[in-house]
Amino acid sequence: MTTEPAPPIADRRAARASAFEVVGQAPEGAPEYRPNMTLGLWISKYFPGLAKLRKRLAWEFLYEKLDGPFDASDLMPPGATEPAKYPAYYFMKPVHTYPHPGPLHSAFGPFVAEFNARSPFYFGKPETTRYWLQRAYPDFRRGRVLDIGCGVGPITFVMAELWPEAEVIGIDLSPSAIRYARREAERRGLKNVQFYHLDGGDMRPFADASFDVVNEGYVLHEVPTYHGRAICREMVRVAKPGATLTWFDWPPAETPGDLIRRELAVKRDSEPFMLQYLDLKLEQYLVELGLEQVERLVRVGQAMIVRARKPAA
Repeated sequence: MTTEPAPPIADRRAARASAFEVVGQAPEGAPEYRPNMTLGLWISKYFPGLAKLRKRLAWEFLYEKLDGPFDASDLMPPGATEPAKYPAYYFMKPVHTYPHPGPLHSAFGPFVAEFNARSPFYFGKPETTRYWLQRAYPDFRRGRVLDIGCGVGPITFVMAELWPEAEVIGIDLSPSAIRYARREAERRGLKNVQFYHLDGGDMRPFADASFDVVNEGYVLHEVPTYHGRAICREMVRVAKPGATLTWFDWPPAETPGDLIRRELAVKRDSEPFMLQYLDLKLEQYLVELGLEQVERLVRVGQAMIVRARKPAA
């Protein structure tokens, strides 16, 4: 067996240095991207063990707990005959230096809602999400919309407000996040949005070809490759012929420094499935699934949008 020679020291140093560079910028006229480092992110990046302890204490003593039936049977979508099952990966290694059981903790929803409010990420701001949704779906006004991995609803709520004549549905595997999103929808007075506890890789309660818009929001990089493929297949299945689908997620690694950044995210337990996500080769896989007009609308830092179309019948 032969091995590739190690790159020269200078090349390795250059790659490590470029891991701090921002790859991809917002085009002219789009909301700007201004990355910043919060204290919590800094601790998660350099002291993951301390980050887990810090979050565990905060979740137990500082955040509201949103409890319900253990099996989340109160959050089932119409047509479901049993509560959603958790895939095996959900118990393997929590992402983002969350303490176990991560998103199953009853304080998870309130915690994520507060994090989103001060998020430094590009799509963490409603005005940014609105801008790009309008460009991804310029002609959409009414119909059924599905947002997979909705969390506490940051993208879902923008959809509901942007398309008041549409029926918008958000799904997620965190019961606490769904309970928070439901309460927030009521507070906002939104009547056209619903939230359900469901796995994007197994959406059997939803019929084939039953949605006009299907979106995934930052789920694929948090799951193993096999489950990312299952989510993509399910997205195609529930989309109507001629429907547009979008993926708001991490971009692939496009420079040596870009790859190092992702390798470090795995090493530090921030994104344990990130390299498996890269193995998915999202844009290529969407073509293999038979989707048309697969295109990347934007790549800004650690965010991208991919859009595709399901062939018309």
